[in-house]
Amino acid sequence: MLGGNSRSRTHQRHVLGATAGACAALAVLGLTAVPAAADDVPDFRPDQWALASIGAQEAWDTSQGQGVTVALPGVSVDEDHPDLRDNLVVDTEFGGNGGDTDTGTALGALVVGHGHGMDADGGVLGVAPRSGLLVLPTGDGGPAEAIDHALGQGAQVVLLPDEVQQDEDLQAATASAARSGTLVVAPAGGEADPNVLAVGGVDEEGVLLPDSPPSASIELLAPGAVLSTAGPDMGQTDVTGTPYAAAVVAGSAALLTSEYPQLSTDQLRAALVEGSQQGTGGLPSLYLPSAVAQASGDAQDIPLIDDNLVEDDSPAVPVWMWFALVGVVLALIVIGLVLWVRRTTKDPYGVAAERQEEDQRIAAERAEQARAEERPSRRKGGRRRKK
Repeated sequence: MLGGNSRSRTHQRHVLGATAGACAALAVLGLTAVPAAADDVPDFRPDQWALASIGAQEAWDTSQGQGVTVALPGVSVDEDHPDLRDNLVVDTEFGGNGGDTDTGTALGALVVGHGHGMDADGGVLGVAPRSGLLVLPTGDGGPAEAIDHALGQGAQVVLLPDEVQQDEDLQAATASAARSGTLVVAPAGGEADPNVLAVGGVDEEGVLLPDSPPSASIELLAPGAVLSTAGPDMGQTDVTGTPYAAAVVAGSAALLTSEYPQLSTDQLRAALVEGSQQGTGGLPSLYLPSAVAQASGDAQDIPLIDDNLVEDDSPAVPVWMWFALVGVVLALIVIGLVLWVRRTTKDPYGVAAERQEEDQRIAAERAEQARAEERPSRRKGGRRRKK
């Protein structure tokens, strides 16, 4: 157990926003019948250049990340922040949520921030504003066990807040995630891990951040400078750094997963990397419209349900139930045979019927004889004549 926490201290809190707040968020996201570009619908994107840079608004025409959970291990988060509280779960299985929440809150909002209020100053939007965020503080421990726990909770994307370190347990956890169809995203610059998508950051001009890792360690570029996101005191702030670029990519992965859940981890990764634009130094730079196009092409021949898995590994009826059904059928057959035999062997030669008929005839004759004996006898002769 990481951080010295026992299982008895596990606590999970799911903060649900009020109905009015949810309605406001829908209006902000342009999910109502009114187009997002209309004058009466606020638009945060002019102040969030990263969303415009990666073409998020075009991707939102088909998906906003609904039905997808993004796990964020190793940080704490302000679970009362209005830009997060409608789609946030904080699981303290491996550590308490508290202390420094600035980094976790900023990362989380870049992924799933949904805004709040009815004016343009009301919060910020993440790349996948309708996805869920599973935050797993880990205290002083590493993220390996938290990743495994997140997989058990159904997370489809994992965002690591720090560079990947040389850790056998961590590499085993990322390999397990890849096998289960979960994409792990992390800032570039750490230990090379084939199961982790390593992300570098650029500014609004497409230039690498000053403290960027070597280009050879970067697999995909994304906006990472002066990003408007959720900040302290229920407000907003601007952040810069490679981890925040990784958060933008994690949100993009959630969008694609929501729209094309049948894609494998490798296909999802290829859609993000190969379906990109050329960036600085020839590195691929994230661009959602082309990534969606590639994902769509890869997914069109893949059924949402694997028929082979259904037939081979998931029998519709358990074996014990088959035996029970056969037993019931045999019992019904035996009962039917017994009833038929009893019915057909009760009076096979009609003796009982003849005896009953004879008894009825004798009874009728005796009744007639008894009536005859009860009649008065007639006197013989007539009246004597008078002389």
